[in-house]
Amino acid sequence: MTFTEHLAELRKRLLVSVVAVVVIAGAAFPAMPLLLRFVESVFLPGVQLHVFAPAEVIQVQFKLSFFVGLIVAFPVILYETYAFVAPALGRDVRRRIIGYAIPSLCMSALGIAFCGFVVLPFVMRALLRYTAASGLVGTYQLAPTVGFVAILFAIFAIMFQLPIILSILASVGLVNAKMLADKWRHATVFIFIAAAIGAPDGNPLTMVLLAAPLLGLYLLSIVVVRFTQPKAATANVASSASAG
Repeated sequence: MTFTEHLAELRKRLLVSVVAVVVIAGAAFPAMPLLLRFVESVFLPGVQLHVFAPAEVIQVQFKLSFFVGLIVAFPVILYETYAFVAPALGRDVRRRIIGYAIPSLCMSALGIAFCGFVVLPFVMRALLRYTAASGLVGTYQLAPTVGFVAILFAIFAIMFQLPIILSILASVGLVNAKMLADKWRHATVFIFIAAAIGAPDGNPLTMVLLAAPLLGLYLLSIVVVRFTQPKAATANVASSASAG
């Protein structure tokens, strides 16, 4: 394909992805009041959201519908991205990418569910108790609170990709299980630094609740990599251990 043909192909793939997001977001928009009530009752227990601007509700609903459209259309975006780059990839690489696609989506869904049903309720209850113990009354604005929830969901969806990412790196020989196990102290320090930077509210409790599952995912990654790394890497680790 010529450069112009590549640009035309890229434009077509982008257009399909954008249309998928817009169509799904538009279809989801009428359900946004129900989604807001669901988020408030399930993910934000004990929190009553308040509105401080006339158009705040509809703005939040537009953002939420776009967020839903992005999540639901994500498989379409992944496919269009893959379809654009696939002709330049070898058969083995294409097969490997397809093999990791479904586990990646499942881990993202698991991360969102873990955040929504474990992390968020725990964080909100702890913060509400701390506010009550201070003798103050918390007033939670709709837009920043929903934004906080959305950012936390996105962070956990990305965090739960760690086993997939390390497994991919192991499959091309960049890491192996022994290397990951030997570097767990360095990884722990890096994880807590990343959690401190990534905590959307700068709260130490949120930081710990980000770091703890990420550390667990790192340990899980060692097990996953041990079974997915190439046989040559496993043989090298075994020979190194016997030589030692």
